[in-house]
Amino acid sequence: MIKGIAENPGVQQCEDGFHLAPSVGPAEDLEGLLRVFELVMEDVFSGVILCDRDSRILYMNKFYADLLRTTPERARGSHISEYFPESRLPEVMRTGRVELGRKCSLRTDFALLVNRIPIKRNDETVGVILQTTFRDFTEVTELLGRLNLLEKEVNYYKRGLDSILSATYTFDAIIGRHERLVSAKRTARKYAETDAPVLILGATGTGKELFAHAVHLASRRRRGPFVCVNCAAIPRELLESELFGYTGGAFTGAKKGGKQGKIEMAHRGTLFLDEIGDMPLSAQAKLLRVLETKRVEKVGGVKGVEVDFRLVAATNRALRDMIERGEFREDFYYRLNTMTVEVPELSRHTEDIPLLVEHFLRVSGHEEVKLTDAATEALKRYAWPGNVRELKNVIERAVSLTESGVIDVEHLPREILELKAGCEDRSGSLQPLAKELRDYERRILLQALKMTGGNMSKTARLLGISRSTLYEKCRAHDL
Repeated sequence: MIKGIAENPGVQQCEDGFHLAPSVGPAEDLEGLLRVFELVMEDVFSGVILCDRDSRILYMNKFYADLLRTTPERARGSHISEYFPESRLPEVMRTGRVELGRKCSLRTDFALLVNRIPIKRNDETVGVILQTTFRDFTEVTELLGRLNLLEKEVNYYKRGLDSILSATYTFDAIIGRHERLVSAKRTARKYAETDAPVLILGATGTGKELFAHAVHLASRRRRGPFVCVNCAAIPRELLESELFGYTGGAFTGAKKGGKQGKIEMAHRGTLFLDEIGDMPLSAQAKLLRVLETKRVEKVGGVKGVEVDFRLVAATNRALRDMIERGEFREDFYYRLNTMTVEVPELSRHTEDIPLLVEHFLRVSGHEEVKLTDAATEALKRYAWPGNVRELKNVIERAVSLTESGVIDVEHLPREILELKAGCEDRSGSLQPLAKELRDYERRILLQALKMTGGNMSKTARLLGISRSTLYEKCRAHDL
Protein backbone atom coordinates (compact mmCIF):
# COMPACT_ATOMS: atom_id res chain seq x y z
CA MET A 1 0.00 0.00 0.00
CA ILE A 2 2.79 2.42 0.91
CA LYS A 3 6.14 1.65 -0.62
CA GLY A 4 8.95 1.41 1.90
CA ILE A 5 6.94 0.45 4.97
CA ALA A 6 6.57 -3.21 4.06
CA GLU A 7 10.35 -3.40 3.53
CA ASN A 8 10.77 -3.09 7.28
CA PRO A 9 11.41 -6.64 8.59
CA GLY A 10 9.18 -5.97 11.61
CA VAL A 11 6.16 -5.13 9.41
CA GLN A 12 4.00 -7.47 7.36
CA GLN A 13 1.63 -6.01 4.71
CA CYS A 14 -1.81 -7.72 4.51
CA GLU A 15 -5.17 -6.94 2.92
CA ASP A 16 -6.56 -5.65 6.22
CA GLY A 17 -3.59 -3.34 6.94
CA PHE A 18 -0.04 -3.55 8.34
CA HIS A 19 0.78 -6.15 11.01
CA LEU A 20 3.67 -5.65 13.42
CA ALA A 21 5.80 -8.68 14.12
CA PRO A 22 4.80 -10.62 17.27
CA SER A 23 8.22 -9.90 18.75
CA VAL A 24 7.46 -6.19 18.86
CA GLY A 25 6.49 -5.27 22.40
CA PRO A 26 3.87 -2.74 23.50
CA ALA A 27 6.47 -0.10 24.23
CA GLU A 28 7.85 -0.48 20.73
CA ASP A 29 4.41 -0.52 19.01
CA LEU A 30 5.05 2.24 16.48
CA GLU A 31 8.67 3.23 17.09
CA GLY A 32 9.98 1.17 14.16
CA LEU A 33 7.41 2.59 11.75
CA LEU A 34 8.08 6.10 12.97
CA ARG A 35 11.80 5.74 12.18
CA VAL A 36 10.93 4.40 8.70
CA PHE A 37 8.60 7.32 8.11
CA GLU A 38 11.23 9.85 9.13
CA LEU A 39 13.77 8.28 6.78
CA VAL A 40 11.61 7.37 3.76
CA MET A 41 8.40 9.42 3.71
CA GLU A 42 9.66 12.95 4.09
CA ASP A 43 10.20 13.67 0.40
CA VAL A 44 7.57 11.47 -1.27
CA PHE A 45 4.94 13.13 -3.46
CA SER A 46 2.06 11.97 -1.31
CA GLY A 47 0.68 13.00 2.04
CA VAL A 48 1.29 10.57 4.93
CA ILE A 49 0.21 10.81 8.58
CA LEU A 50 0.81 8.23 11.32
CA CYS A 51 -1.52 8.26 14.35
CA ASP A 52 -1.45 6.32 17.60
CA ARG A 53 -4.33 4.44 19.23
CA ASP A 54 -5.65 7.73 20.70
CA SER A 55 -5.86 9.28 17.20
CA ARG A 56 -3.01 11.64 18.00
CA ILE A 57 -0.50 12.48 15.28
CA LEU A 58 2.93 10.87 15.73
CA TYR A 59 4.23 11.82 12.32
CA MET A 60 3.18 14.08 9.42
CA ASN A 61 5.37 14.43 6.33
CA LYS A 62 6.18 17.77 4.72
CA PHE A 63 3.74 17.23 1.83
CA TYR A 64 0.76 16.93 4.19
CA ALA A 65 2.04 19.74 6.39
CA ASP A 66 2.20 22.10 3.39
CA LEU A 67 -1.29 21.01 2.33
CA LEU A 68 -2.66 21.71 5.82
CA ARG A 69 -0.71 24.97 6.14
CA THR A 70 1.25 23.84 9.19
CA THR A 71 4.60 22.20 9.99
CA PRO A 72 5.39 18.57 10.97
CA GLU A 73 6.68 19.75 14.35
CA ARG A 74 3.56 21.78 15.13
CA ALA A 75 1.24 18.92 14.07
CA ARG A 76 2.96 16.27 16.20
CA GLY A 77 0.88 15.43 19.29
CA SER A 78 -2.30 17.06 17.94
CA HIS A 79 -5.54 15.13 17.67
CA ILE A 80 -6.47 14.27 14.09
CA SER A 81 -9.76 16.20 14.42
CA GLU A 82 -7.83 19.48 14.62
CA TYR A 83 -7.04 19.11 10.92
CA PHE A 84 -9.89 16.81 9.88
CA PRO A 85 -12.96 17.83 11.95
CA GLU A 86 -15.09 14.94 10.69
CA SER A 87 -12.31 12.37 10.40
CA ARG A 88 -13.26 8.69 10.37
CA LEU A 89 -9.84 7.69 11.66
CA PRO A 90 -11.20 6.89 15.18
CA GLU A 91 -13.79 4.64 13.51
CA VAL A 92 -11.04 2.78 11.62
CA MET A 93 -9.18 2.47 14.92
CA ARG A 94 -12.28 0.91 16.48
CA THR A 95 -13.21 -1.48 13.64
CA GLY A 96 -9.76 -2.25 12.28
CA ARG A 97 -11.09 -2.10 8.71
CA VAL A 98 -9.20 -0.55 5.78
CA GLU A 99 -10.88 2.40 4.02
CA LEU A 100 -9.60 3.27 0.54
CA GLY A 101 -10.37 6.29 -1.63
CA ARG A 102 -12.73 7.96 0.84
CA LYS A 103 -13.61 11.65 0.67
CA CYS A 104 -12.37 13.63 3.66
CA SER A 105 -13.13 17.27 4.58
CA LEU A 106 -10.19 19.44 5.58
CA ARG A 107 -10.12 22.31 8.03
CA THR A 108 -9.43 24.45 4.97
CA ASP A 109 -11.76 25.20 2.04
CA PHE A 110 -11.68 21.88 0.25
CA ALA A 111 -11.79 18.11 0.63
CA LEU A 112 -9.58 15.30 -0.65
CA LEU A 113 -9.50 11.53 -1.16
CA VAL A 114 -7.56 9.45 1.39
CA ASN A 115 -6.71 5.88 2.38
CA ARG A 116 -6.98 4.89 6.06
CA ILE A 117 -4.88 1.83 6.84
CA PRO A 118 -4.89 0.23 10.32
CA ILE A 119 -1.67 -0.98 11.97
CA LYS A 120 -2.16 -4.14 14.02
CA ARG A 121 -0.24 -6.13 16.61
CA ASN A 122 -1.68 -9.53 17.57
CA ASP A 123 -4.95 -8.55 15.83
CA GLU A 124 -5.25 -5.41 17.97
CA THR A 125 -5.26 -2.05 16.17
CA VAL A 126 -2.52 0.12 17.65
CA GLY A 127 -2.39 2.90 15.05
CA VAL A 128 -3.62 4.15 11.69
CA ILE A 129 -1.84 5.48 8.61
CA LEU A 130 -3.60 8.27 6.69
CA GLN A 131 -2.44 8.62 3.07
CA THR A 132 -3.59 10.87 0.21
CA THR A 133 -4.17 9.26 -3.21
CA PHE A 134 -2.42 11.98 -5.27
CA ARG A 135 1.06 12.18 -6.74
CA ASP A 136 1.92 15.81 -6.03
CA PHE A 137 0.60 19.00 -4.50
CA THR A 138 -0.29 20.55 -7.88
CA GLU A 139 -2.48 17.58 -8.71
CA VAL A 140 -4.16 17.85 -5.32
CA THR A 141 -4.97 21.52 -5.85
CA GLU A 142 -6.27 21.06 -9.39
CA LEU A 143 -8.34 17.95 -8.68
CA LEU A 144 -9.83 19.33 -5.48
CA GLY A 145 -10.72 22.55 -7.23
CA ARG A 146 -12.53 20.62 -9.95
CA LEU A 147 -14.16 18.35 -7.36
CA ASN A 148 -15.48 21.27 -5.30
CA LEU A 149 -16.78 23.03 -8.42
CA LEU A 150 -18.47 19.84 -9.60
CA GLU A 151 -20.01 19.28 -6.18
CA LYS A 152 -21.41 22.82 -6.15
CA GLU A 153 -22.88 22.33 -9.62
CA VAL A 154 -24.45 19.00 -8.63
CA ASN A 155 -25.99 20.55 -5.52
CA TYR A 156 -27.29 23.48 -7.58
CA TYR A 157 -28.97 21.25 -10.13
CA LYS A 158 -30.23 18.92 -7.40
CA ARG A 159 -31.92 21.84 -5.65
CA GLY A 160 -33.46 22.89 -8.97
CA LEU A 161 -34.63 19.35 -9.69
CA ASP A 162 -36.08 19.00 -6.20
CA SER A 163 -38.07 22.22 -6.67
CA ILE A 164 -39.35 21.08 -10.06
CA LEU A 165 -40.40 17.69 -8.72
CA SER A 166 -42.00 19.06 -5.55
CA ALA A 167 -45.58 20.05 -4.82
CA THR A 168 -46.12 23.57 -3.46
CA TYR A 169 -49.73 24.11 -2.47
CA THR A 170 -51.60 22.55 0.43
CA PHE A 171 -55.37 22.63 0.94
CA ASP A 172 -54.87 25.75 3.07
CA ALA A 173 -53.61 27.54 -0.04
CA ILE A 174 -57.01 27.08 -1.72
CA ILE A 175 -58.82 30.24 -0.66
CA GLY A 176 -62.59 30.28 -0.15
CA ARG A 177 -65.38 29.65 2.36
CA HIS A 178 -68.29 28.93 0.04
CA GLU A 179 -69.87 25.55 0.63
CA ARG A 180 -69.22 24.41 -2.96
CA LEU A 181 -65.48 25.01 -2.61
CA VAL A 182 -65.33 23.67 0.95
CA SER A 183 -67.14 20.51 -0.19
CA ALA A 184 -64.64 20.02 -3.04
CA LYS A 185 -61.71 20.37 -0.62
CA ARG A 186 -63.33 17.95 1.83
CA THR A 187 -63.80 15.35 -0.89
CA ALA A 188 -60.24 15.77 -2.18
CA ARG A 189 -58.83 15.33 1.35
CA LYS A 190 -60.60 11.97 1.66
CA TYR A 191 -59.35 10.84 -1.74
CA ALA A 192 -55.79 11.84 -0.81
CA GLU A 193 -55.76 9.12 1.85
CA THR A 194 -56.18 6.44 -0.83
CA ASP A 195 -53.87 5.43 -3.66
CA ALA A 196 -56.49 5.34 -6.43
CA PRO A 197 -56.42 7.71 -9.45
CA VAL A 198 -58.12 11.08 -8.93
CA LEU A 199 -59.84 13.02 -11.72
CA ILE A 200 -60.19 16.77 -11.14
CA LEU A 201 -62.84 18.49 -13.26
CA GLY A 202 -63.32 22.21 -13.70
CA ALA A 203 -63.17 25.11 -16.12
CA THR A 204 -59.91 26.83 -17.03
CA GLY A 205 -58.49 28.95 -14.21
CA THR A 206 -60.49 27.41 -11.35
CA GLY A 207 -57.42 26.04 -9.56
CA LYS A 208 -57.34 22.38 -10.60
CA GLU A 209 -53.56 22.27 -10.33
CA LEU A 210 -53.72 23.57 -6.75
CA PHE A 211 -56.01 20.67 -5.89
CA ALA A 212 -53.53 18.24 -7.48
CA HIS A 213 -50.65 19.67 -5.39
CA ALA A 214 -52.78 19.48 -2.25
CA VAL A 215 -53.81 15.86 -2.88
CA HIS A 216 -50.14 14.87 -3.22
CA LEU A 217 -49.05 16.70 -0.06
CA ALA A 218 -51.91 15.15 1.93
CA SER A 219 -51.11 11.62 0.74
CA ARG A 220 -48.67 9.01 2.00
CA ARG A 221 -46.52 9.84 -1.06
CA ARG A 222 -45.86 13.39 0.09
CA ARG A 223 -42.11 12.75 0.39
CA GLY A 224 -41.93 11.38 -3.16
CA PRO A 225 -41.66 13.37 -6.42
CA PHE A 226 -44.56 15.35 -7.86
CA VAL A 227 -44.25 15.29 -11.66
CA CYS A 228 -46.46 17.60 -13.75
CA VAL A 229 -47.22 17.09 -17.43
CA ASN A 230 -49.45 19.43 -19.43
CA CYS A 231 -50.79 17.20 -22.19
CA ALA A 232 -52.01 20.21 -24.21
CA ALA A 233 -48.61 21.93 -24.18
CA ILE A 234 -46.65 19.01 -25.68
CA PRO A 235 -47.03 18.16 -29.42
CA ARG A 236 -49.11 15.01 -29.78
CA GLU A 237 -46.35 13.19 -31.66
CA LEU A 238 -43.89 13.82 -28.77
CA LEU A 239 -46.17 13.16 -25.82
CA GLU A 240 -45.53 9.41 -25.68
CA SER A 241 -41.75 9.84 -25.58
CA GLU A 242 -42.15 12.44 -22.80
CA LEU A 243 -44.40 10.20 -20.74
CA PHE A 244 -42.81 6.80 -21.29
CA GLY A 245 -39.24 7.81 -22.18
CA TYR A 246 -37.25 6.30 -25.03
CA THR A 247 -34.14 4.27 -25.71
CA GLY A 248 -31.13 5.52 -27.66
CA GLY A 249 -31.80 5.50 -31.41
CA ALA A 250 -35.54 4.88 -30.95
CA PHE A 251 -36.27 7.55 -33.56
CA THR A 252 -34.55 10.27 -35.55
CA GLY A 253 -33.26 12.93 -33.18
CA ALA A 254 -33.35 10.70 -30.09
CA LYS A 255 -30.56 11.27 -27.58
CA LYS A 256 -27.75 8.74 -27.75
CA GLY A 257 -28.32 7.40 -24.25
CA GLY A 258 -32.11 7.62 -24.38
CA LYS A 259 -34.28 9.53 -21.93
CA GLN A 260 -36.18 8.77 -18.76
CA GLY A 261 -39.93 9.34 -19.05
CA LYS A 262 -42.10 11.38 -16.72
CA ILE A 263 -43.85 8.22 -15.47
CA GLU A 264 -40.55 6.73 -14.36
CA MET A 265 -39.58 10.04 -12.74
CA ALA A 266 -42.78 9.85 -10.65
CA HIS A 267 -41.74 6.51 -9.07
CA ARG A 268 -42.95 6.43 -5.44
CA GLY A 269 -44.66 9.77 -5.96
CA THR A 270 -47.50 11.37 -7.92
CA LEU A 271 -47.90 11.90 -11.66
CA PHE A 272 -50.15 14.87 -12.46
CA LEU A 273 -51.52 14.93 -16.01
CA ASP A 274 -53.14 18.29 -16.72
CA GLU A 275 -55.46 18.71 -19.72
CA ILE A 276 -55.74 14.94 -20.04
CA GLY A 277 -58.54 15.41 -22.58
CA ASP A 278 -55.83 16.39 -25.08
CA MET A 279 -53.99 13.08 -24.74
CA PRO A 280 -53.91 11.03 -27.99
CA LEU A 281 -55.81 7.73 -28.03
CA SER A 282 -52.60 5.72 -28.49
CA ALA A 283 -51.05 7.27 -25.39
CA GLN A 284 -54.26 6.63 -23.45
CA ALA A 285 -54.05 2.92 -24.29
CA LYS A 286 -50.39 2.68 -23.21
CA LEU A 287 -51.02 4.59 -19.98
CA LEU A 288 -53.99 2.35 -19.17
CA ARG A 289 -51.68 -0.63 -19.60
CA VAL A 290 -49.11 0.95 -17.25
CA LEU A 291 -51.79 1.56 -14.61
CA GLU A 292 -52.84 -2.08 -14.77
CA THR A 293 -49.39 -3.74 -14.85
CA LYS A 294 -47.36 -1.16 -12.91
CA ARG A 295 -44.66 -1.47 -15.57
CA VAL A 296 -43.59 1.12 -18.13
CA GLU A 297 -41.93 0.30 -21.42
CA LYS A 298 -39.87 2.99 -23.14
CA VAL A 299 -40.42 3.90 -26.76
CA GLY A 300 -38.13 1.59 -28.72
CA GLY A 301 -37.54 -0.61 -25.70
CA VAL A 302 -38.35 -4.27 -25.15
CA LYS A 303 -37.95 -4.55 -21.39
CA GLY A 304 -40.39 -2.94 -18.96
CA VAL A 305 -39.43 -1.11 -15.78
CA GLU A 306 -41.48 -1.45 -12.60
CA VAL A 307 -43.06 1.81 -11.45
CA ASP A 308 -45.05 2.77 -8.39
CA PHE A 309 -46.92 6.05 -8.75
CA ARG A 310 -50.27 7.65 -8.03
CA LEU A 311 -52.11 9.26 -10.97
CA VAL A 312 -53.92 12.57 -10.63
CA ALA A 313 -55.50 13.94 -13.81
CA ALA A 314 -57.35 17.16 -14.61
CA THR A 315 -59.40 18.47 -17.51
CA ASN A 316 -61.82 21.24 -18.44
CA ARG A 317 -63.39 19.18 -21.20
CA ALA A 318 -66.53 17.04 -21.21
CA LEU A 319 -64.97 13.58 -21.39
CA ARG A 320 -68.32 11.79 -21.85
CA ASP A 321 -69.00 13.86 -24.99
CA MET A 322 -65.51 13.05 -26.22
CA ILE A 323 -66.18 9.33 -25.70
CA GLU A 324 -69.29 9.56 -27.89
CA ARG A 325 -67.24 11.25 -30.62
CA GLY A 326 -64.48 8.64 -30.33
CA GLU A 327 -61.94 11.16 -29.01
CA PHE A 328 -61.44 9.53 -25.61
CA ARG A 329 -61.21 5.87 -24.61
CA GLU A 330 -64.15 4.65 -22.55
CA ASP A 331 -62.08 2.10 -20.59
CA PHE A 332 -59.50 4.75 -19.74
CA TYR A 333 -62.27 7.12 -18.61
CA TYR A 334 -63.72 4.58 -16.18
CA ARG A 335 -60.23 3.87 -14.85
CA LEU A 336 -59.83 7.59 -14.11
CA ASN A 337 -63.39 8.23 -12.96
CA THR A 338 -63.06 6.22 -9.75
CA MET A 339 -62.63 9.33 -7.64
CA THR A 340 -63.77 12.67 -9.05
CA VAL A 341 -63.42 16.19 -7.67
CA GLU A 342 -65.42 19.01 -9.27
CA VAL A 343 -63.85 22.44 -8.75
CA PRO A 344 -66.56 25.14 -8.92
CA GLU A 345 -66.29 28.10 -11.25
CA LEU A 346 -65.71 31.48 -9.63
CA SER A 347 -69.14 32.67 -10.80
CA ARG A 348 -70.63 30.02 -8.48
CA HIS A 349 -68.87 31.31 -5.36
CA THR A 350 -68.49 35.05 -5.92
CA GLU A 351 -68.80 35.56 -2.15
CA ASP A 352 -65.16 34.46 -1.96
CA ILE A 353 -63.93 37.27 -4.24
CA PRO A 354 -63.01 39.65 -1.35
CA LEU A 355 -60.98 36.84 0.31
CA LEU A 356 -59.23 36.04 -2.97
CA VAL A 357 -58.44 39.69 -3.64
CA GLU A 358 -57.01 40.08 -0.13
CA HIS A 359 -54.86 36.98 -0.71
CA PHE A 360 -53.53 38.20 -4.08
CA LEU A 361 -52.65 41.58 -2.60
CA ARG A 362 -50.89 40.00 0.36
CA VAL A 363 -48.72 37.55 -1.61
CA SER A 364 -47.75 40.29 -4.07
CA GLY A 365 -46.63 42.59 -1.24
CA HIS A 366 -49.48 45.10 -1.64
CA GLU A 367 -51.53 44.26 1.45
CA GLU A 368 -51.98 47.99 2.12
CA VAL A 369 -54.05 48.38 -1.08
CA LYS A 370 -57.83 48.38 -0.52
CA LEU A 371 -60.91 47.97 -2.73
CA THR A 372 -63.87 50.34 -2.66
CA ASP A 373 -67.33 48.87 -2.12
CA ALA A 374 -68.28 49.85 -5.68
CA ALA A 375 -65.29 47.97 -7.13
CA THR A 376 -66.07 44.91 -5.00
CA GLU A 377 -69.70 44.86 -6.18
CA ALA A 378 -68.59 45.21 -9.80
CA LEU A 379 -66.25 42.24 -9.39
CA LYS A 380 -69.06 40.16 -7.86
CA ARG A 381 -71.43 40.91 -10.75
CA TYR A 382 -68.95 39.87 -13.45
CA ALA A 383 -69.26 36.36 -14.96
CA TRP A 384 -65.51 35.51 -14.76
CA PRO A 385 -65.08 33.21 -17.76
CA GLY A 386 -61.37 32.99 -16.84
CA ASN A 387 -62.23 32.23 -13.20
CA VAL A 388 -59.71 32.75 -10.38
CA ARG A 389 -56.82 33.14 -12.81
CA GLU A 390 -58.62 36.01 -14.54
CA LEU A 391 -59.40 37.65 -11.18
CA LYS A 392 -55.71 37.49 -10.25
CA ASN A 393 -54.74 39.20 -13.51
CA VAL A 394 -57.41 41.89 -13.02
CA ILE A 395 -56.10 42.68 -9.53
CA GLU A 396 -52.49 42.85 -10.74
CA ARG A 397 -53.55 45.29 -13.45
CA ALA A 398 -55.56 47.40 -11.00
CA VAL A 399 -52.64 47.62 -8.55
CA SER A 400 -50.39 48.95 -11.30
CA LEU A 401 -52.95 51.64 -12.19
CA THR A 402 -53.85 52.96 -8.75
CA GLU A 403 -51.77 55.77 -7.28
CA SER A 404 -53.68 56.30 -4.06
CA GLY A 405 -53.53 52.76 -2.70
CA VAL A 406 -57.26 52.33 -3.34
CA ILE A 407 -58.73 50.28 -6.20
CA ASP A 408 -61.93 51.79 -7.55
CA VAL A 409 -64.14 50.95 -10.55
CA GLU A 410 -62.04 53.19 -12.78
CA HIS A 411 -59.11 50.79 -12.33
CA LEU A 412 -61.09 47.76 -13.54
CA PRO A 413 -61.11 46.45 -17.14
CA ARG A 414 -63.71 47.82 -19.57
CA GLU A 415 -65.60 44.53 -19.93
CA ILE A 416 -66.37 44.51 -16.20
CA LEU A 417 -67.54 48.11 -16.26
CA GLU A 418 -69.63 47.58 -19.42
CA LEU A 419 -71.44 44.69 -17.79
CA LYS A 420 -72.04 46.78 -14.68
CA ALA A 421 -73.35 49.70 -16.73
CA GLY A 422 -75.59 47.40 -18.73
CA CYS A 423 -77.14 45.98 -15.57
CA GLU A 424 -77.76 49.46 -14.13
CA ASP A 425 -79.19 50.93 -17.36
CA ARG A 426 -81.71 48.11 -17.84
CA SER A 427 -82.66 47.65 -14.21
CA GLY A 428 -86.03 49.30 -14.77
CA SER A 429 -86.82 47.69 -18.12
CA LEU A 430 -85.96 43.98 -17.95
CA GLN A 431 -86.80 41.75 -20.89
CA PRO A 432 -88.25 38.22 -20.67
CA LEU A 433 -85.88 35.80 -18.96
CA ALA A 434 -85.18 33.79 -22.11
CA LYS A 435 -84.12 36.97 -23.95
CA GLU A 436 -81.99 38.13 -21.01
CA LEU A 437 -80.21 34.76 -20.87
CA ARG A 438 -79.70 34.76 -24.63
CA ASP A 439 -78.14 38.23 -24.57
CA TYR A 440 -75.97 37.29 -21.62
CA GLU A 441 -74.74 34.14 -23.36
CA ARG A 442 -73.90 36.15 -26.47
CA ARG A 443 -71.82 38.61 -24.43
CA ILE A 444 -69.93 35.74 -22.80
CA LEU A 445 -69.20 34.14 -26.16
CA LEU A 446 -67.96 37.46 -27.57
CA GLN A 447 -65.74 38.03 -24.56
CA ALA A 448 -64.27 34.51 -24.69
CA LEU A 449 -63.57 34.76 -28.43
CA LYS A 450 -61.88 38.08 -27.85
CA MET A 451 -59.69 36.63 -25.09
CA THR A 452 -58.53 33.75 -27.32
CA GLY A 453 -58.13 35.80 -30.49
CA GLY A 454 -60.92 33.87 -32.19
CA ASN A 455 -59.30 30.45 -31.67
CA MET A 456 -62.24 28.05 -31.47
CA SER A 457 -60.35 25.23 -29.72
CA LYS A 458 -59.02 27.54 -27.01
CA THR A 459 -62.42 29.19 -26.64
CA ALA A 460 -64.13 25.82 -26.19
CA ARG A 461 -61.61 24.85 -23.49
CA LEU A 462 -61.98 28.24 -21.81
CA LEU A 463 -65.76 27.85 -21.59
CA GLY A 464 -65.63 24.16 -20.70
CA ILE A 465 -67.68 23.01 -23.69
CA SER A 466 -66.95 20.93 -26.77
CA ARG A 467 -66.01 22.54 -30.09
CA SER A 468 -69.19 21.27 -31.73
CA THR A 469 -71.29 22.91 -28.99
CA LEU A 470 -69.34 26.14 -29.41
CA TYR A 471 -69.94 26.15 -33.19
CA GLU A 472 -73.69 25.58 -32.62
CA LYS A 473 -73.91 28.47 -30.17
CA CYS A 474 -71.92 30.78 -32.45
CA ARG A 475 -74.26 30.00 -35.37
CA ALA A 476 -77.30 30.60 -33.14
CA HIS A 477 -75.93 34.03 -32.20
CA ASP A 478 -74.73 34.88 -35.75
CA LEU A 479 -71.12 35.09 -34.56
